[in-house]
Amino acid sequence: MHSTGLREYERKRDFTRTPEPRDRRTQPARRSRAKAPRIAAGPALQFVVQQHAARSMHWDFRLELDGVLKSWAIPKGPSLVAGERRMAAQTEDHPLEYAGFEGVIPKGEYGGGTVVVWDRGFWKPIGDPRRGLARGKLDFTLAGEKLRGRWHLVRMRKGERRPGWLLIKGRDAHARSASAKSVVQSETRSVISGRGLEEVARDADRTWSSRTGARGGRAVSEPGDPAALRGARRSPLPSKVQLQLATLVDAPPDGSEWLHEIKLDGYRMLCRIGRGSARLLTRNGLDWTDRFPDLTAALAELPARSALLDGEVVVFDREGRTSFQALQGALGRKSSADAVHFTAFDCLYLDGRDVRAAPLFERKQLLRALLSRAPAPRVSRSAKASEGDRDDRIHFSEHVVGRGAEFYAAACARGVEGTVAKRADAPYRAGRSRAWLKIRCSRRQEFAIAGFT
Repeated sequence: MHSTGLREYERKRDFTRTPEPRDRRTQPARRSRAKAPRIAAGPALQFVVQQHAARSMHWDFRLELDGVLKSWAIPKGPSLVAGERRMAAQTEDHPLEYAGFEGVIPKGEYGGGTVVVWDRGFWKPIGDPRRGLARGKLDFTLAGEKLRGRWHLVRMRKGERRPGWLLIKGRDAHARSASAKSVVQSETRSVISGRGLEEVARDADRTWSSRTGARGGRAVSEPGDPAALRGARRSPLPSKVQLQLATLVDAPPDGSEWLHEIKLDGYRMLCRIGRGSARLLTRNGLDWTDRFPDLTAALAELPARSALLDGEVVVFDREGRTSFQALQGALGRKSSADAVHFTAFDCLYLDGRDVRAAPLFERKQLLRALLSRAPAPRVSRSAKASEGDRDDRIHFSEHVVGRGAEFYAAACARGVEGTVAKRADAPYRAGRSRAWLKIRCSRRQEFAIAGFT
């Protein structure tokens, strides 16, 4: 079922003047052989938040449903403070292709101004989403780069031409305190290009382009589609892979070109998925699958025909820190099987495509998309599992863009081993590299930085 709301979208735009995408279903048959790109396979639905510097700054919040993007304009942008209400004016439906739009809408055109993809990922309705929209209360979870956990959309008044809604963050582990800096102020860059509004406006020639290259500029890759990544190539699943290693340095690097992750204290592993099964291989190529039978069985359930995932097998303590001592104690003990987790931080190969030449930022988007579609565990194993999580033993290694010194200080204050800084634009290279840097924490470190968890 497709919404008729796209008629309003098409009516408001002159596509000979604006780089915004048309709904592909309206194109002549000779130009529409390719199916409209789907970001998610199966039941997963995409969401996107686009910062839009038009006559007034606002954030466009869009949820995929019934073949279109249901859309709301939020003047102040989303808030991560639980219970804080943000006005959200419902607007016309947009085509699915709009989820990849980042560029400049010419002055004088409808919505003229600069657009960046501020956040995107997957959403999961809680209950029937169509009934929720009709009744004016939609509950759902988000799994994005910046927005995660439980959310609510609540309609204020029914029957208006542009219904007024409220977007409200739910109370969960992803919520921030009221004293924390606003997420729309602290996180200002695009999640697909790393650019800010001014950079997108300056690079006006790099406007949106469809995957068929209908307009200038490079195509925007879609999370979940390995073929869309820059540098991706068709290839059989590699039999052997040499892992990339980090170089030890004294201090974290500066600049928004770096991603910063928590340094894990476990066993580095390559997860190899193929022919319906998964294997865990050590850095030296030893097969340790038999040591973690339950974990590899859970990894085999990931929605991939074939994959290579780089990560670590870990055990978490009560404070959420990884413990190598606890991991050693869990080896070989059936009673500790549920305590062993796999935290993935890179995707090297997925479903017939070798993506090691793609930028790290795009590879991590691909990885997040894959893990977001993981099936629910057969048995609930952890009361602490976050809203929207799938199997609670398989994790995505979260990161922070820029602010390396702050992130490092906050991480050390929590008592972790250290942090790892990675170039967002770098390909995956075997062996030790300056594109990956590790910074160990001193035991005397006593910094406390608000806003990081």
